[in-house]
Amino acid sequence: MIKLVLSDMDGTLLPKGGDHVSYRTIQAVRALADAGVRFAPATGRQSYELDKRFFGARECYATAITANGKRVYVDGELRHEVLVDPEVLVRLNAMLAFVPNAFLVVETADSWNGTRPWYCVGARAGDAEWFGRTVGFTAEACEELPSEPAISAEIACAGSDEQYEELIDRARELVPECEFATSQVHWCDVMPKGVNKGTALQVLLDELGIDSDEVLFFGDAENDLTLMDAVPNSVAVANATPAAAEAARWHVGDVANEGATEAMEEIARATREGETPVFMSEDAPAWQPATDEDGDEELDSSEDDADSSAIFELLAAHLGPELGGEAGAMGGASADSTEL
Repeated sequence: MIKLVLSDMDGTLLPKGGDHVSYRTIQAVRALADAGVRFAPATGRQSYELDKRFFGARECYATAITANGKRVYVDGELRHEVLVDPEVLVRLNAMLAFVPNAFLVVETADSWNGTRPWYCVGARAGDAEWFGRTVGFTAEACEELPSEPAISAEIACAGSDEQYEELIDRARELVPECEFATSQVHWCDVMPKGVNKGTALQVLLDELGIDSDEVLFFGDAENDLTLMDAVPNSVAVANATPAAAEAARWHVGDVANEGATEAMEEIARATREGETPVFMSEDAPAWQPATDEDGDEELDSSEDDADSSAIFELLAAHLGPELGGEAGAMGGASADSTEL
């Protein structure tokens, strides 16, 4: 029996770039509670960000895994916290100082209530503004690392796909004590090795007194893989990355059609009636990539188009004088991986 439903936010319950979940999602969480099933977000975001995204419905996020596993809350109380090693920030920032269109983003630990900006170290104001608007945070471009302890760090890259991938490979070599997971377009979460959504789950299980086989998790991206591996009942939405889709045991509709929300409604119904949710039954169709008439893989292009549009917008920012001048000022669209 499922006693706890965990869900990623961006790309799973919340369309990427969206400000808040639907009222239907809040009602689904309440239906779970009425059926005796807990709900908790498992996200890279902080708890204060969840307040806005759930319209202040505190019951939807009082228990949560946040900051990609660095913070765990139970009934509104912080029960677990891991801060980012400042030496890691120093090394990453030194590496990024030689890359004209990439920078380190740091959120300080005392920004729990959302009153502090996220510091974009060495970033152009236009690049910091673009990522802030796209990812959803208040950005402040600065030249030096903040002196306060940090709860989150991310690498942002306004270059090409190839440059971004090479940059993250370089970061993995430079800082082997950390894990790196892409969660948004050209946006990589930096986490202490062994600290992630999956390891945070055990903290939550111990606090709640339940087992992993009583947990179901919805996700869509690479930073969800550790949690998918940690529970037998893992679920991918239809817009998930290939890696997340392959890792998941069950599959539901995409975020645009509220696939995870619909599945939560089904979990609540099935729990009340002592049944297995339809999407988890043995009769549920096995997942496989969609194919065209020739048998070739035909992935839903909507997610790819969205990512491509975001990348093109990001690169175009270097061409817009309102965002800081011509492309050459930061490398921009002409940036090459050799610049690393």
